[in-house]
Order: sequence, then C-alpha cells, then structure tokens
Amino acid sequence: MIIKRTPLALVAASALLLLAGCSGGGSSAEGDANAAAPTAESSATSQAATQESSAPAGDQSKAEACEIVTSSFSDVTEASGSIDTTDPQAALAGFKDLAAKVDSNFSQITNAEVAPAAQNASASLNEYVTFLEGVIADPSTASGISEQVTALQESFTEAGTACAG
Repeated sequence: MIIKRTPLALVAASALLLLAGCSGGGSSAEGDANAAAPTAESSATSQAATQESSAPAGDQSKAEACEIVTSSFSDVTEASGSIDTTDPQAALAGFKDLAAKVDSNFSQITNAEVAPAAQNASASLNEYVTFLEGVIADPSTASGISEQVTALQESFTEAGTACAG
C-alpha cells in the first residue's frame, strides 16, 4: 500500500508566505520588504494617531489598536524567516509560539472598530495550528490546506484593512 504524505514543510511554508504577504495590511509585497519600508498602513496609523490622540482616558483609540496590529504583523513577518519548516515538530512549536504571541497582543485590543477583526485573525491562526497538529498526526488530512490558508490570509487581511480605513 502506498501512503501519500504531504510534507509539513509545504503546509507550513504556504501559510508563512501568505501571512508575510498580508502583514503589510493586505499588500502582496514580500514580508521582508514590508518590515524594511514604511507601508500605507503605517502611514494611515500615524495619521490616525494624530487625529485620535485626544481619546478619553480608558478608551482605546483606533490608532492605539492599530499599533498593536502592526506590531503583531511584524511578529508574523519575523516568524516567516525563523520557523524551521523542515522539522515538523519545530514548525508546529513555532506556530504555537506565534499564535500565543498574537493571542496575547490581540487580547489587548479593545477598540470597537479593530477588535473584532483582530480577534478573528487570532482565532484563525489558532485554528491553523490545530490543523497543523492534525496533519502531523495524520498526513492524509493535509488536503484541507487551501481552505485553511485562505481563511488565515483573509482574517489577517481583514485586520489590516480595519486599520487602513
């Protein structure tokens, strides 16, 4: 009997490439370029910070929330270069660490405009980690990669879009 196995490296690398591409708020530019150069999102965040710097105490401004989103996107871009996709267990551990960091960051977002999209992105990343665990346990489940990566990319793009508008 021949067992077809999709390498975890392909599964993990697909998500990292797509997330790195959306880390600039939906841009298709490479993640490293986003990390090195200012993006339209960071410009919009700067403008929003100027406009919303007088938010009442205790209320999180959109600019403050978007700073957290931008920081988390930088974490994702950084992870795209450091997660070892040749070692399934190491890749899974890297994704778990990334998901925990994004969870922690996005849980600080209380702004009503940004929080729902940020929470959705965090939940999608956690679902992707669960998917990767399943692929490691049963490689035949890797056939759902396209749907998982699409959902993950769309959720992160949505969070970036919430900050760009």
